[in-house]
Amino acid sequence: MFKAVVSDLDGTLLNAEHKVGEFTRETVKLLLEKGIKFYIATGRNYLGAKEAMDELGIKVPLITSHGSAAFDENGNEIFSNKLKREYLDKVLDIDYKSFGKDIIITGYSGPNWFVTEDLREYFYNKKPDRTRYPKQITPEEFRKHDFAKIFFLGEKHSELLALENEIKKAVGEGNVSLLFANKGSLEVFSASCNKAKAAETVLKRDGLTLDDAVSFGDGVNDYDLITETGLGFAMGNSIYLLLEKLTDTEIIGSNAEDGMAKKVRELFNL
Repeated sequence: MFKAVVSDLDGTLLNAEHKVGEFTRETVKLLLEKGIKFYIATGRNYLGAKEAMDELGIKVPLITSHGSAAFDENGNEIFSNKLKREYLDKVLDIDYKSFGKDIIITGYSGPNWFVTEDLREYFYNKKPDRTRYPKQITPEEFRKHDFAKIFFLGEKHSELLALENEIKKAVGEGNVSLLFANKGSLEVFSASCNKAKAAETVLKRDGLTLDDAVSFGDGVNDYDLITETGLGFAMGNSIYLLLEKLTDTEIIGSNAEDGMAKKVRELFNL
């Protein structure tokens, strides 16, 4: 019997409106009542992850920024692994607007979310009921911060693919981790970070291992987690780049269909 569940948020636990559905909320509570541990592992920063945790009405450990940081159920930092300044500077030296004038740079620095343009309308259009927005600072101020993760947002996947190649050339292969959480978000973080490594550390605190856990995800940042836990599942709405890498992983229902919660109920007889 598995003893823990590790779940991604956006595109997995959260529905198509990036909210916690009632069926999912009830499922997680039933899981915890049965004595099964539950962990969130997301590309969001702490505040973004906590927002979803609060919607669930529970207190659990949070793995954030693709495994670059983790926090216990009370918000105390377990560990943090920031982008090395050498490689961060090389990425920030790139003229990313030359790859697409509408590409946006943003990043997570500690509990803060920064952006260099006035993008309140952009984020409002993506999610009208949003209450959390990035803080706008100048490009010069942006460069001064350390980041767990920076990411480039764009409407054209092809432009972001070209930018990804430029970043690889600038920093050298293997010196940072690059992935698409979805087609419109190219994300850059420490090469030594991934959700599986972070989950291993957090599980160990509870006397568990990756083999004891079931995991769920929909993005390329979930690949290590899905393949290294005892049992992993990909969502039906997963990005094509993840599905291309998975060979023998079960594809379940989409997040809009409560796919994760339904599979959890099936696995744990809830």
